[in-house]
Amino acid sequence: MSKVYNETGLVLQAGNFTIVKKAGVKGDLIPKHNHPEANVTFTVVKGKVKAFINESTEYILTPGDILHFDGDNYINAEFLEESEAFVHLILK
Repeated sequence: MSKVYNETGLVLQAGNFTIVKKAGVKGDLIPKHNHPEANVTFTVVKGKVKAFINESTEYILTPGDILHFDGDNYINAEFLEESEAFVHLILK
C-alpha cells in the first residue's frame, strides 16, 4: 500500500521511526526540547531555519541541509523565513 502525506505535524509512525513535518513563517519558534530515545535528523526542504543544539552550537539550514544529532541533545529553532522541515526520529 502507498500513500502521499502532505500535512504538518505527525506524518508517520511505524516500527522504530517517526516522521514529523514542521512548517512556519519568519519568527516562528520551535521550543527547546530533546528526544532521548532517538537519533534525529532535521531536514530543511523550504526556506531558512536557524537551529541550536544545546543552545551553544548554531546552524543556518537551507533546503537540502540535513542536521543529524543524538536525541539526548537539546534542539531549538527559529524560522528565518517561510520554511518547511522534516524531522526523522529513529529509535536507538
